[in-house]
Amino acid sequence: MTTLHRSQRNDYIISLATLPLYLLGIGRYGWRLAALLTISCILGVLIEEGSRRLQKEKDRGYAVTAWFLIPLVLPPALPLLQSSLAIIFTLIIIVVFFGGHGRAIVSPTAFGWTFAVLSFSQAFGYGYIYPFTEAFAGFSHWGAGVPTVDNPYILFSEAGSNLVPALIRGAFPQTAGAAYPLVIIILGILLLLLRAVDYRICLSFILSYIIVFFIIDLVSPETALGAADMLLGNTLLTAFFILPDYRTISRTARGRWVTGIIAGIAGAVIRRFSAFPDGILFAVLLAGIFGGIIDYGILQRRFRKAGA
Repeated sequence: MTTLHRSQRNDYIISLATLPLYLLGIGRYGWRLAALLTISCILGVLIEEGSRRLQKEKDRGYAVTAWFLIPLVLPPALPLLQSSLAIIFTLIIIVVFFGGHGRAIVSPTAFGWTFAVLSFSQAFGYGYIYPFTEAFAGFSHWGAGVPTVDNPYILFSEAGSNLVPALIRGAFPQTAGAAYPLVIIILGILLLLLRAVDYRICLSFILSYIIVFFIIDLVSPETALGAADMLLGNTLLTAFFILPDYRTISRTARGRWVTGIIAGIAGAVIRRFSAFPDGILFAVLLAGIFGGIIDYGILQRRFRKAGA
């Protein structure tokens, strides 16, 4: 099995692993999520296949993981037009411009989320909605109706541990992909067992994130959220599906440990102190930018030792 085939295998495994999240997300938020996935896949085929034919590259793979992941990390009520524009710009700028899937300098999923939150800030802020009270009510509705007043993270921080049961059973307003945190953990472990994602960057991200968050909670216990913070927003999706994707991480084993630590520290700081409390994907962009630099430094040091 060649490296290319192994990478394609991982792409399809990650994409297939999102399907339970889509089924559960539709149950909580309605068929609008399925419509966005359909739009994302159609745009992906049109843009990437068109680019491949223009450049006459027969062996270029599709960025299927981005097609499946971007709809999951966006707010459930973000208008389809804005969501589609985020997908279009991601595929053109990050995938096509850099020569196809696997050559992007940052995670396409993280870029798509960042483009949406910065370009459509008002619609993004009011895109979080309360899910249907029944787990599968969404299968008979287009979408849930009432928007939340503020970001789910702020809502949770005001109520604290009282909302943990609702958070676990999917009754708390989240992105559709993060509706059921425990399911993400199970699917993430499956991805690790199948070696579809890298355990180094996953483990280093989670540990560094928890350690930094624990330190922050010790310093300011009045605002401490504890372990429940990991269940909020796109943190678990980032840890298991997005950040450890072999296509977008450091190429060296040591670099993956370092990159995961950088992302974990940055993610915890962004979560607690920035104006974007669910800006964990900013940390993914930061890790992607530094990943190449870290690999270069590690390889240079290795070559110097070999020549000594």
